[in-house]
Amino acid sequence: MRVLQYNLQIKDTPHMEPERIAEDTSYLKANVVVLNVGGIYAWYQSKVLYHHINEYLPAGRDLLQELIAAFHARGIKFIARFDFSVAEDTTYLYKPEWFARDINNNPYYRGEKRMGNWSLLLDTCSLGGYRNKEVAVPVLQEVLRKYDIDGVFLNAPHARECHCSRCRALYKKTYNVEMPDNAAYFDPEWLSKCMKINIGNMYKAIKEIRTDVPLVLYYAPFSGMSKSFGRIDRDNLYDRYATADLICTESQDVLSRGINNLPMDIHPLIAMKAGELPGCSKRPFGIIHSCPGMDWRHVGMPPAEYLPWMAQVPASNGIIWHSVTGFCETITDKRILESIRDIDSRIQNVESDMRDAFSFCDTALLWNGSKNAVGWAEMLVKNHIQFDLIQDYIAGDIALSNYRLLVIPGDFIITTEFIEKLSDYMSSGGKVIFEGTDTETLSKYKELFGIEGDVVSSENLVASYLRFEDEGEGLADGIDSDKIELRGKVSYCNLESDNQILMTLIPPFAPYEAVGIPPERASLPVENTTIPMAFRKNIGRGSISVLIFPVSSLFMEYGLSDHLRLIGNLVNNILGDNLRLRISAPADVYTEAYQKDNKVVIHFINEMGKRPLIDNVPVHDIMIRLRIDGKNVNGVESIIENSSPSYYVDDGCLVIKLPRLKIWDAIRITF
Repeated sequence: MRVLQYNLQIKDTPHMEPERIAEDTSYLKANVVVLNVGGIYAWYQSKVLYHHINEYLPAGRDLLQELIAAFHARGIKFIARFDFSVAEDTTYLYKPEWFARDINNNPYYRGEKRMGNWSLLLDTCSLGGYRNKEVAVPVLQEVLRKYDIDGVFLNAPHARECHCSRCRALYKKTYNVEMPDNAAYFDPEWLSKCMKINIGNMYKAIKEIRTDVPLVLYYAPFSGMSKSFGRIDRDNLYDRYATADLICTESQDVLSRGINNLPMDIHPLIAMKAGELPGCSKRPFGIIHSCPGMDWRHVGMPPAEYLPWMAQVPASNGIIWHSVTGFCETITDKRILESIRDIDSRIQNVESDMRDAFSFCDTALLWNGSKNAVGWAEMLVKNHIQFDLIQDYIAGDIALSNYRLLVIPGDFIITTEFIEKLSDYMSSGGKVIFEGTDTETLSKYKELFGIEGDVVSSENLVASYLRFEDEGEGLADGIDSDKIELRGKVSYCNLESDNQILMTLIPPFAPYEAVGIPPERASLPVENTTIPMAFRKNIGRGSISVLIFPVSSLFMEYGLSDHLRLIGNLVNNILGDNLRLRISAPADVYTEAYQKDNKVVIHFINEMGKRPLIDNVPVHDIMIRLRIDGKNVNGVESIIENSSPSYYVDDGCLVIKLPRLKIWDAIRITF
């Protein structure tokens, strides 16, 4: 699918020509369209009380019916968009019990400072009548009975932090404690539970009328706080799929935050990985907004930034979902439309190859949506190491033997049951990288790690270094130094004699305020110690490599090449010849590999340059080395940018040179 969502502005309604809009949609290569249908505004003559009808609808016509017919005539599926997260102030005056409340029992106002002759909007309670049986349910069933829609999409479905008496009572009944005043202290499952109850009512209402109409629902791949919505918890995908047929997420490239606060540059890629479940053939939708921020929603992102950002979705086995403000006739920034047509045309070139393809990787990253997990994902991506994400809530059920290497971030919560599974995995030959800065975890499982005695946390170290030891052969490749930078808290411990010490600590040479005063005293008082910072223990036919310093945090905060190369070297050191795919390319060329039948498809996305990207600077002579295990190579071709790769077989490996990459290309290798 190639999805295009027109976020319609009600004042543009009189200018909407269904045939023209459908024709433009087809020209942009979309085969699914998403349009406003109900919720905040009804785009048809609704009979449901308190469902506000768009006052700009043309008299004597059913505009929605005309639009659906025009799309269907061109083979374009129609998804109806609903948003029950807010409602008008007049509804609040009649039904105040339907609305969310803050800790002071006041409603949440939305857009109250907006200029112009607009009614006031207020947030609805996820457990209240508006989002459930009084409005949302009858609206959905009204549309399903009256219109031939192909899907339902619920915008802004997540539960709003609400302290109304209804929510407080259910919280106490559920957890046998009073609801905390601060949402940061809510039970981690509370907001997800509220959403599940609410969406479950809507899902049931949809299926009562038409079982064939799928519900598309948001999921949140990361944890965090939102200025607008308060607490946002990472979703359990099983909870979301319990009340939905398909899932989607947004990867907003909010350039309007300023260049010092840009979103993570691999957000679409990681969001797509986080939306996959083992054994589930359904692919997540990746919603990409065309604008550099909602405050600038009427202009487009620079095409050089927009194109590779969009390309991350299909290259990561997701389904592209474009989101624009208005429709083609009202979009005056035509760069948006050109970029959508460009990327959708490229997607068409790889659709058949990616259908039913699965990842080609040796590594799995345990995922809990945290900053540490994000740091590891970024280091793996920028080292061109192919990996799957394993969600924490299913880690105990996954067959770890599918992977040669397992990466465990520093704040991943380890259970005794999982430790036993990990031991079996390593005994059978599996390799593990464990970022262990938590003294409690290291102490609890010190037998597994080969630690003797107590584990003690350090102070916050500055002006300190990590020193490469001889047993860590290869970890300094490309660094050409005996030491690299270290900051933060580490753990101090003693090791069993058979552990290999890979890196040690060079302690601080001065307090931070004195590191340059005077430079004549900058010599290291202690140039080396035996304090381990990275070590390896062999377990059966496998091993565990333990890093007791915060490498993921170091890379996320400072972005230094030393920490990035260290991790790339460590993976190469651990896997050796078992690493099936090696790619020599700049760190900001992102790669994703997939296999299907007798083919391997490798995607390359060019994100080179300081963001936001102003120009797409081509990258030349990317080298790929793929272990082929005796297979006969039938052909190697570029299927997007037609860049004529050359190749040969050497010592059991297929060696490919991609001569030029501008934005997004994919190499198809046929055996």
